[in-house]
Amino acid sequence: MKRRVGFTIAGVAAGAGMVWLSWHPGSANPAVPMGRVTMIVLVLVLAVLPWVARPVFGPVADNRAARVVRTAGYVAVYGFVLVMADLSRFAGSRFDHFQAFDQRNWEADMRSGAVVSAVIIVLTIGGYAAAILIATARRTRVAPGQLAAGAGFGAGAAAITYALMPLGNRPHLANGWLAAGYTIVLLAVLPAGFWFAGRLGGNLGGLYAGGAAALVLSVLTIGTMLMFPGQVDLIWANPDPTVAHGTPFEVRMSVGDTAIKYQLGLFVLPLVGGVVGALGWSLTMHRTSTPALAPAGEPVR
Repeated sequence: MKRRVGFTIAGVAAGAGMVWLSWHPGSANPAVPMGRVTMIVLVLVLAVLPWVARPVFGPVADNRAARVVRTAGYVAVYGFVLVMADLSRFAGSRFDHFQAFDQRNWEADMRSGAVVSAVIIVLTIGGYAAAILIATARRTRVAPGQLAAGAGFGAGAAAITYALMPLGNRPHLANGWLAAGYTIVLLAVLPAGFWFAGRLGGNLGGLYAGGAAALVLSVLTIGTMLMFPGQVDLIWANPDPTVAHGTPFEVRMSVGDTAIKYQLGLFVLPLVGGVVGALGWSLTMHRTSTPALAPAGEPVR
């Protein structure tokens, strides 16, 4: 009980810091008030979920894999919330004093978009936190090998992918063969991780690997982009030739737009991991269940 209370206090304290980070004082962005409410609700959800899940699914399973995955997974969820708060503060600041042609319509669109984003964010992050708690609970009886294979191969594949593309965009390689080889490796790392997670951890192994990869990759890459925003490729530029490229508005928009694909990865990668992992598991089971061929002239026993 003391440990659970301590974790809850630590989570609330960390959440308070994230709320402060995302508060964005003095901003005239009409979406900021909803962003503040979203962060408060999200922090409360993360703090309350372990207390709600325990009576239903039981305490953490009595094995090392479950304890490690639960602790590391919840830390990763908080890490994602942290980078999202910082991303909102950085990329959203381009609208602090934005003046549109139709200001009233623009403000209405920003508010409605903030409401939709709030629902998606709370459901997604809350869903990941709940999935971690359920997968590592005693009553769900998930095999330690499935947890270890899924989390291990997913996080490992994400770390390699991050090392290959730390700023969210491919490096500009002049050598064609080198660029082709880099692309092949980049595209193969995550599927390979899901495949091996499925072979060793069964159908759930690939699903867990996809979720772990999505969290780790998002936290590392978006965090690095926020640390070095000037190194992120500009994907939007002012068409006015008299305006120099690389303005603060362009940099903030480029970081925000590049981060979107990692946010979408939270939905896509678990599905891809589940499919690839199931394929790897089914092929493994097929090979182990296929009887050996008898020599010519002898019946198969």
